[in-house]
Amino acid sequence: MKKLLFGLAVLVVLSLPGVASADVITFTAPPTAPDAAGNAGSNPGGPNQFDLDHYRAYTWQINAAGQIPAGHTITGATLTFSSITNWDTNPNTLFVRMFDSANSFGSASGTRTATVNGITSIRDVTSTSSPVTEISDYFGGSNSLVNNTGTVIGQFSDTNGVYTTQNLIFTFNQTQLAALVAYLNNGSNLAFGFDPDCHFWNNGITFSITTAPPAAVPEPATMTLLGTGLAGLYYRRRRKQLQQQA
Repeated sequence: MKKLLFGLAVLVVLSLPGVASADVITFTAPPTAPDAAGNAGSNPGGPNQFDLDHYRAYTWQINAAGQIPAGHTITGATLTFSSITNWDTNPNTLFVRMFDSANSFGSASGTRTATVNGITSIRDVTSTSSPVTEISDYFGGSNSLVNNTGTVIGQFSDTNGVYTTQNLIFTFNQTQLAALVAYLNNGSNLAFGFDPDCHFWNNGITFSITTAPPAAVPEPATMTLLGTGLAGLYYRRRRKQLQQQA
């Protein structure tokens, strides 16, 4: 009897649906500038560099249609700036926001560039001084690149007076994840806005979304088998108790 019940338990375990692993979908921003060295060659960029010029603000548009597996739930997201380095030793700040979408332009106009590979930029600083002293978030008010203020992802400030190189990672909180889901549900599009004050070298920007599959539901036959096994275990234990009482 014991062997039979053990074999039944093993069969039940083997029949239960397996737990599917999570998926990670990664989007990589196209390079917008070649590898370059900063002041006196002290702070180089990288081959995947996204030019974060201190005179400009940028949007990166993403179409995620068909990228999220059907039925999966978004459980996490990160935005990573690889090997980001300040252009000089003056105070620098990078402002980052996320939007439902960004405006697309077929041609350049004035201080605005055309949209190429999802990237659009505009000169947002009026002065010509270097480094710039106008430290403000271009996307915090009315502008031509996006139609609203979107969702604040965060900001990076480097004020320590030395050249530093690091991987900057923004990990989305629950509010930001909720906004991400809402944006993707509204046409599968989203966009990021970057406003660097001052210049930042880097080796590329990536956005990653982690998803979880739907919870597995045991098949009816499996549930019947599990119930039979549990009933058998109960009957065996009850019979042993009656024998002890007798």
